Amino acid sequence: MSPLEIENTLRYHLDLLLPQHMTREVYEYATLPGGKLFRPSLVWSTLSDLDPVLYSKSLQNRNSPHALLASAVEFHHSYTLIHDDLPCMDDDTIRRGKPCTHLVYGEWQALLAGDGLLNLSYQLLSKSKHERALEVIRFFSWALGPKGLIQGQVLDLSEEMTKSFENTLRTHELKTARLIQVAILGSAMQTTLKNTKREKSLWKFSKLLGINFQLIDDLSELSEEVLSEHETAVNPWLHHTEQTYLETIKSLDTFNLLSLELKLVNTNKIITEYYQKMVSIITLNQGMIEMHLNKKINLFPVILLMKKFS
Repeated sequence: MSPLEIENTLRYHLDLLLPQHMTREVYEYATLPGGKLFRPSLVWSTLSDLDPVLYSKSLQNRNSPHALLASAVEFHHSYTLIHDDLPCMDDDTIRRGKPCTHLVYGEWQALLAGDGLLNLSYQLLSKSKHERALEVIRFFSWALGPKGLIQGQVLDLSEEMTKSFENTLRTHELKTARLIQVAILGSAMQTTLKNTKREKSLWKFSKLLGINFQLIDDLSELSEEVLSEHETAVNPWLHHTEQTYLETIKSLDTFNLLSLELKLVNTNKIITEYYQKMVSIITLNQGMIEMHLNKKINLFPVILLMKKFS
């Protein structure tokens, strides 16, 4: 499914579930236009790789289990971004190229819009008629709840993640990988036939993808000449340079091998687009990044592994 079609489905679900009130504007501002739409794209690409017939049927139905899951994942992601940007958290000013929601509408409206999107994600999942719908909701709530994504945010904001490299990886697993795992594994769970062995492989695949995604994103954040206070405090490339470097290489290499085994052609295309974008950013700003790292490492192996996946 194209990004435009995903965005149109998001609009449809917002229109279906939001009250006829001026607060609709806040929700729409926070979610539309969508950003990379990376996570809902993974829902659809996984389905197209594993069950092409069901994929074709689901495309025309905005209330299919996968359409509901894709929107639920993106609404949940948007809620985390609204809250993450608040002054009590990262205190950011720009999100997706425009002022953060709380700067345009005020903190209380942003906070409530985030709460609303969180609940909309579960409301959408509850509409699924798939035989494993309850199992998906249980997985969704575990992965993104107090023991999952939220705990990752706790480790981040408390700066516990900087106390050890192990804490950093755990934070990335919870805060970033869990939502990607929900997108990929949740999609696989709602295909025509249950395949436990395949789901175990997809669990590992999506976990590695999430950790790689965040480690590479952390590296790209060093492109700025002046780093924010929060970035300086938590970026693992600054605090655990050698370990982060070696783990990124190891994780990318393992992920590349696993992706060859799984043969997820359409999903790999989505991931390749992300890697290509990151390679461009890192290559263009390599001098600035290496300056922040005091030229302790050679970025070429990391860049090469991302290119190899492509």
